[in-house]
Amino acid sequence: MEITCVQCDMAKKYGFGRGRRITEDKEIRKVLQKGQNYPGSLLKIRYLSCEERRFAVRLERGIRGGYKRNRLRRRLREITRNLAPELKKGLYIVVGRKDAIEVGYNRLKEDFEKVVMEGNLWQN
Repeated sequence: MEITCVQCDMAKKYGFGRGRRITEDKEIRKVLQKGQNYPGSLLKIRYLSCEERRFAVRLERGIRGGYKRNRLRRRLREITRNLAPELKKGLYIVVGRKDAIEVGYNRLKEDFEKVVMEGNLWQN
């Protein structure tokens, strides 16, 4: 008897593995130089139109404490992973600001959605 988990399948389908990440410095520089900037109060998104949908999560300099830095990075990755299927195809760099450390997950997600809405990055 085989047990299937719908939630597990979704996690695999919309994961944040190597294939969904921007890993090469050359590509990151390209997005930073040629991409459009969409700022928010807690994060900013750099977007460059492309035929595939890939992401990189970065943080501003000066965020002290590894625990806080890693928690913010995990939250941004999770938000990006959950909303990725609804975004336009392209290369995204999500940059977390210092102020984002002090807020919770839901507030961070609201700001992400606000930035995406203002930048018209939702898939139609």
